[in-house]
Amino acid sequence: MVNRPVRQRSVEQIIAALDSAYHATGIEEIGLLSLSSSDHTQIKSLVEAINQKYQDDNVNISLPSLRIETFSLDLMDMLQGKRHGGFTLAPEAGTERMRNAINKPISPTQLLDTVSAIFNRGWQTIKLYFMIGQPGETEEDIEGIIALCLDALKLGRTIIGHKAKLHVSIGTLVPKPHTPFQWVATDSIEHISEKQDRIKRALKKSGIKLMLTDPQATMLEAWLSRGDRRIGAVIFAAWKRGAKFDAWQDQYNYQTWLQAFDDRSIDPNHYAHRIRDIDEVLPWDHIDSGVKKKFLVKEYQNSLDGITRQDCSHQCSACGIQSTYLELIDGGEKISWKCPPMVKNRSPHMVG
Repeated sequence: MVNRPVRQRSVEQIIAALDSAYHATGIEEIGLLSLSSSDHTQIKSLVEAINQKYQDDNVNISLPSLRIETFSLDLMDMLQGKRHGGFTLAPEAGTERMRNAINKPISPTQLLDTVSAIFNRGWQTIKLYFMIGQPGETEEDIEGIIALCLDALKLGRTIIGHKAKLHVSIGTLVPKPHTPFQWVATDSIEHISEKQDRIKRALKKSGIKLMLTDPQATMLEAWLSRGDRRIGAVIFAAWKRGAKFDAWQDQYNYQTWLQAFDDRSIDPNHYAHRIRDIDEVLPWDHIDSGVKKKFLVKEYQNSLDGITRQDCSHQCSACGIQSTYLELIDGGEKISWKCPPMVKNRSPHMVG
């Protein structure tokens, strides 16, 4: 949400950046990083240009985090002949119901057809990314993650035998400010651990490489990202107790942070596990990302109702970005946004 509007670099800009990095580092792998690499409107031209430029250099091209519903078989064919790395696909949730709730409507058939196409084209490793702790999650959603992983590996082994490898990364949702889930609670450590243990037991003998997020690290993320100004005093208290390099797993001490909260007589659950009321004034409401709060409320309600909204690059969903910058746009500034025009029958003050 906060990275709206949709923007992209040109093929020429990307090639220039790649060339500079390649000659400065000597690293022989190019990763086209994006929330969804295949959403770039010139992705095929870009891959063609990279293939042509580095055709004699044995450079590996990777496209992490591809959106399954826009994934192109042509794109896979264009990457053949390079050293095969792996593909990362992000189903996000284990069931179609939950994927609809997070506005990522992907059917199991779509996912498995994509997995089949990747293995059939010679790739040996696929990484699947899921998120647990999403609003409304049930036991069925956890079982759905397990079933999808086992089905994907079985499919790969049917196609290329035991060369097929599946890496599964499972994160935990921390509802972030300025998103439709900013009002919901972060899952508890106990529930996260139970879900992770269930998945580990089910996949233990499958040969799947499983990566899980530390539930205690999830709590730190929730405290820091959803806090108000009082969290500053907690951070200072934690620092005085020795907290300095908490992003390093061996340096993070959960108890240090709990003691820091206690030092300031603040309940950490107030930030992590409390459901916010829609009408509550949130600590970050004074920060304007351009996306209107009433749009986030509508998206949150859509999630509860299982209503999906199409990609806004095809039709403006009136999130507020264009009306926020209307004066800039009307002023003739050259803006390389990919937003389609706003709906004509709405006045600017109604947009968003």
